Amino acid sequence: MKITTLLFCSTLLANTFAQLDSTSLNQNNVSAFISDDGTFFYDYENNRKGYEVPKSSGKHALKTMQFWFAAKDASGQIHFSQGGVPGQGSDIFNGPISDPGTYSSQQYQDNWYKSVWPICQSTIDNYTTNYECNQDPNCTDDPAPMSNDEIFRLINWPAHGDVSFGQSFYLAPFRETPNNMSNWDGIYDTSQGDVPFIKGCCATYTIQNDEGESHTLTNTAPIGIELHIMFYQYSTLDYLNDVTFVDVIAINRSNVDYPEFLHSVVVDADIGNDTDDYFGCDSISNTMYFYNADNDDENGSQYPGYGTNPPSIGIVGLNQNMTSCVPYSGGGNVTNKWNLMKGLQENGDPWLHPNSYETQYVFSGNPSNSGDWSEFGVGNTPGSAQGILSLDFGNLNSGDSVKQSYAIIYARDGDHLNNVQSNIDNAYNVKIFYENESDIPCTEGTWNIEEQINPDITLAPNPSSGIVHLMNPNKNNLSITICNLQGKVIKKHSVSNQNVIDIDLSEKQSGVYFVHVEIQNQMIVKKIVIR
Repeated sequence: MKITTLLFCSTLLANTFAQLDSTSLNQNNVSAFISDDGTFFYDYENNRKGYEVPKSSGKHALKTMQFWFAAKDASGQIHFSQGGVPGQGSDIFNGPISDPGTYSSQQYQDNWYKSVWPICQSTIDNYTTNYECNQDPNCTDDPAPMSNDEIFRLINWPAHGDVSFGQSFYLAPFRETPNNMSNWDGIYDTSQGDVPFIKGCCATYTIQNDEGESHTLTNTAPIGIELHIMFYQYSTLDYLNDVTFVDVIAINRSNVDYPEFLHSVVVDADIGNDTDDYFGCDSISNTMYFYNADNDDENGSQYPGYGTNPPSIGIVGLNQNMTSCVPYSGGGNVTNKWNLMKGLQENGDPWLHPNSYETQYVFSGNPSNSGDWSEFGVGNTPGSAQGILSLDFGNLNSGDSVKQSYAIIYARDGDHLNNVQSNIDNAYNVKIFYENESDIPCTEGTWNIEEQINPDITLAPNPSSGIVHLMNPNKNNLSITICNLQGKVIKKHSVSNQNVIDIDLSEKQSGVYFVHVEIQNQMIVKKIVIR
């Protein structure tokens, strides 16, 4: 197959297809509706919930999820940004931060008005296979053909901004030509074999900002942040098949240093029937969760219930510990919301645990345990449960960026209370997975790799001309697997009682390789460059 022909066709398509403004991420047992209106998992155009699990069941475990950002400047003024509701205003807008006066231009509208980019790793892998075969005159493989839609998604990946509009040149992550360092020039170019870099088996990427228009939702001044959000899923045979991951990056593109900066994920759960839910927190596992008030989730007036043994749904913060988790009743002014994000009540008073101490984690007891502080335990009236899980970053200076990752977890293997404990267990498991996520292939020949550091295992020289010495000073038993950038295994070793292991890659192409070392039930990943 000749990639050059496809590239020509895709250039024509780029002028006729509009960018997507919504998509459904449904790689595993979850179908998640994602749009660019700043409120995720709800389809406002058709007025229906959009986080369906199990997929195709007609039952939904979440209604909405928003990301909130709040900052105080040196004078103490609150700048607030949150996703909006169509017809009610918004503080979040599509595309990267740009120069004032450019957001309404026709070119800007053409480039960024639609700002949801879905793509699957299988598309990326297939393109790389086609590209490499196209570059090799001796290639006898017969790679699968690529559709125009797949090529369009690759060509239009938002790797770079338009600097003439004042946008940052580097936006969405990408990977330069595998196994050909001579083409590594820092510029995304699919004709040179460059491809998007995503996590999971399928992902959806969005780029938004809080400066494009006036804040008609909160009527505050913008923070000047640019948001990069990646939703992604894995397809597995275990609990991960019910998980959606989210990476959120906020970049301060303004010239203002903020001494205080807060970030929250705000969830309206509505598990099945949206009138009988409870809210809870587990500060140890970094989780906010929701569950049914009794063991029968009846059908509601608009949405079907889950029936007996209804599930629990939760949000777990992954790479940084959250600083508060509190219930939310909806509405409120920016001062009320700031207080909630700080782990206080809306009026600024602290929350009090029944044992009379102040807490920033409300209903932090497990409802499965009699006597623990939970909505179920105190007999609160069930309803449409909402909650705010927050992270206090401290200051955010001009040019700084902050990141938080989340997993939306789901459990239904017991009754309504046992499912809470199962979700807390899932939270611990998913954090372990997240820390070792690079070791998990999502399709054959697909690895999302990040190098891991271990002082007991080193490689030298690096870069190397072909012979690599793996230092194993403790003479541990090792299982060594060497993979190329496409995850193909090119060498394997099993060694014991050796402190230096020679790995011969002299016959391999120049490029980057990953050395996976299994040591004492731990997987270490090392990167090696062959010249």
